[in-house]
Amino acid sequence: MLPTRRSFYERERATAYNLWRGPRSLNSQGDREFCGGPCVLRLALRQGTSSKPQIEARAAYASFYSEELPDAIVRAMSWESKSMIRNSRGETLEHPPFTIPAKFVRIPIGTVQQWVKKFDGIQTTLQLTPQEADTLPICSLRIETNSVYNAFEKVWQVSPGEPSELLRAWLEVWHDMGIALQTHRAIMDVEESFPCVEGRPEVYDLQGYQPLLTLAV
Repeated sequence: MLPTRRSFYERERATAYNLWRGPRSLNSQGDREFCGGPCVLRLALRQGTSSKPQIEARAAYASFYSEELPDAIVRAMSWESKSMIRNSRGETLEHPPFTIPAKFVRIPIGTVQQWVKKFDGIQTTLQLTPQEADTLPICSLRIETNSVYNAFEKVWQVSPGEPSELLRAWLEVWHDMGIALQTHRAIMDVEESFPCVEGRPEVYDLQGYQPLLTLAV
């Protein structure tokens, strides 16, 4: 069975979501020393519906343990589906490239550390069953200060009248990031590194696996 050709809007939405999730790392070298690093803090928001979303993400890229990268970068992007929906009739194979609003600013690494600290010690719950209302806002939070020791990620639907300690901290940092995007100097010369996974069956030894580890409690 031949794969179904996706519409221009579907391809555009997929690209927007990839940019919404963001690069794995980001750095810049302007008139000063290098800045940036891996993504240590990412906040993202989706409103609207799955088919017609409005998405925005704000993320901080920093290297907490490298003296060679003393400053961090805040990256923001947004995309609104209704501004890009086109009539599928008359769609041609070629389309002019679309653009997605984005901004990058350079900030002190200490500011990012303060943002991360706001989430330290917060208790949260795990709810794997999604709520039925597709129109509920969706918040996303990812913190990775150390790829081996410290990583946390949560995506949840926000119901009206259900405040939580996690949401309060999320909103506070979202607001602070917005101020930083307005008050710090924008930078243009950025280099993003997106994750690329190429899974090919021939790289696996499907007969060679044996249980290796155990945990005594």
